[in-house]
Amino acid sequence: MRRRTPRNLSDLLSLNEMRSYNKRQMSRIYPKGGRVDSSNYMPQIFWNAGCQMVALNFQTPDLAMQLNQGKFEYNGSCGFLLKPDFMRRPDRMFDPFSETPVDGVIAATCSVQVISGQFLSDKKIGTYVEVDMYGLPTDTIRKEFRTRMVMNNGLNPVYSGEAFVFRKVILPDLAVLRVAVYDDNNKLIGQRILPLDGLQSGYRHISLRNEYNKPLSLATVFCNIVLKTYVPDGFGAIADALSDPKKFLSVCEKRTDQMRAMGIEMSDIADVPNDGWMGSKKRKVNSAAMLPQKDSERARAALGQNPFICSKEDTSVLAPQLTIDDLKQTKTYLKLVKKQQKDVNALKKKQAKAHAALQSSHSAQVDRTVAQHDKEKQALEKQLQKSIRKVSDSYSLEMSRDVDRQIKTLTSNHKSKVKDMVAAHALEWAEMIKWQSAEEHTVREQHVIQQCETLRKLLLMEQEQQTLQLTLLHERQSKEMRTNQAKTSMESSKAISQDKSIKNKAERER
Repeated sequence: MRRRTPRNLSDLLSLNEMRSYNKRQMSRIYPKGGRVDSSNYMPQIFWNAGCQMVALNFQTPDLAMQLNQGKFEYNGSCGFLLKPDFMRRPDRMFDPFSETPVDGVIAATCSVQVISGQFLSDKKIGTYVEVDMYGLPTDTIRKEFRTRMVMNNGLNPVYSGEAFVFRKVILPDLAVLRVAVYDDNNKLIGQRILPLDGLQSGYRHISLRNEYNKPLSLATVFCNIVLKTYVPDGFGAIADALSDPKKFLSVCEKRTDQMRAMGIEMSDIADVPNDGWMGSKKRKVNSAAMLPQKDSERARAALGQNPFICSKEDTSVLAPQLTIDDLKQTKTYLKLVKKQQKDVNALKKKQAKAHAALQSSHSAQVDRTVAQHDKEKQALEKQLQKSIRKVSDSYSLEMSRDVDRQIKTLTSNHKSKVKDMVAAHALEWAEMIKWQSAEEHTVREQHVIQQCETLRKLLLMEQEQQTLQLTLLHERQSKEMRTNQAKTSMESSKAISQDKSIKNKAERER
């Protein structure tokens, strides 16, 4: 556990290091010991950074101590509250100074209308109520919302002013609402700290506490609290359509029927170009009756006509999807296939020559063997015929039979030799066919590897080209978007500065 004073901690750790450290370890923040007074620092700053133990001086009931006691009042003052999920998970990043909603956290809109007070004081004094919000730096709003002063009535003053709207609360889990009642001498009568995530919409009697967070006997403030999900400007129609689709469609259909009753078709109404994000403030106010139609058109435009949102068709045009067949039609691949086909043809020609040579060799060997056998047979027949002429007729028939037997034996031997030779030739032929098939298979396998490598290189080249094109397109669109945003920001700033309904400077800056 690390113990630091606020100054030392801000010197030693950056904000990101502080958040990462508090996800793994505990940190204790305490007032600096060298001070001569008992003032307190604002604990909300260190709660936003995820610090677990934030120590204060209990002898000083200032605003910081009131926030501390009010925040921990709703867990029985045991001193332990569970941090939000995104401040505990190591895979989530959180910037306390962010002005945009956190991923996974829905921003809120809070409206507080202070109607009246009851039993604030038994004296005839003037009272007024201040409503402040504490949380992230963007959510913190102080000294801006206060009711009118009600004089000479501390028992049951009626304020009945306009509602105080906290338009965009980025992180409701860390935000607290402070309702404080002051007299005409700006002295605190009572206050109450309310965590925003524990509030409920409706009319509420809020019981007050003193500066030490002790309950006052009867003092209450009657308020109307409204809590809603934050909806950015221009997306009200989308939010209404999603929250209550039937009602939204019925309003649109009712308007269409009214236009038809007057003889006007919706298709006959020309679309009015939107000049900016704010448009014209006065035109918005004067055309309140046209709100359903304009909001529905704006919703359709936001969903389908935003030039910076690419649909599937636009994406396919910007980065066309390549197939294997497309890559096989490229010049490089066709050249490789042609070269490989030449190699295969040369190999087949070589194998055909080997076939012809082996076949010719086998035929010649068989022919020589047959000729030799015929020669031996003829020699044997001549020899036997000479022997028959020399003997008498009584032995000629017997010798003739003996000659036939010898010739048959020689012929049988010759056939067996030829048969063995043909079998050896067939085996040699099969071995050559097997070897040539293996050679052709190896060559084709190498060709397939070369084709795959060529296709991979072509795909990488095409990917680099498409990435470069998309990068250039992204830069161009980003430049256009920044230009439009700057123009829109100037127009909105001008419209806000001319808006008389916004009275204070802080609200204009927000």
